[in-house]
Amino acid sequence: MSESKSTLWNFVAYNPNNQKRYAVFCTAKVAKVKGLIKVALKKLPQDHRLVVVVEDHTDEEVTQADEQGFCLVKLSTLDEYGQEMLEIRGRDNSEKEVEKELDKIQEPADFVDKVIHKDKLF
Repeated sequence: MSESKSTLWNFVAYNPNNQKRYAVFCTAKVAKVKGLIKVALKKLPQDHRLVVVVEDHTDEEVTQADEQGFCLVKLSTLDEYGQEMLEIRGRDNSEKEVEKELDKIQEPADFVDKVIHKDKLF
């Protein structure tokens, strides 16, 4: 991610399994897009959840995110989770062992849910 203030990627993700919708912002630092986050929180439909992906965040930023009602996730958490999914699928174990591993992580369509949950565990 670029350190530029003007660099902000955004997209909407939809999980058909649990019918959740996510508005995802990807930026270098939360401090550079606080105004955009406030606008997004006001403008997003109620069935959407705002997820902000950053390279790194402080405990204070996580607390502020929880208070304001959006989720803050580290890019490294996304990378780790994606790598875990690739490793599980790439193993030469029996189908039952692979299914057991996948059941622990659940459906790949729940990717954003799982990343949010995993980031909160750290």
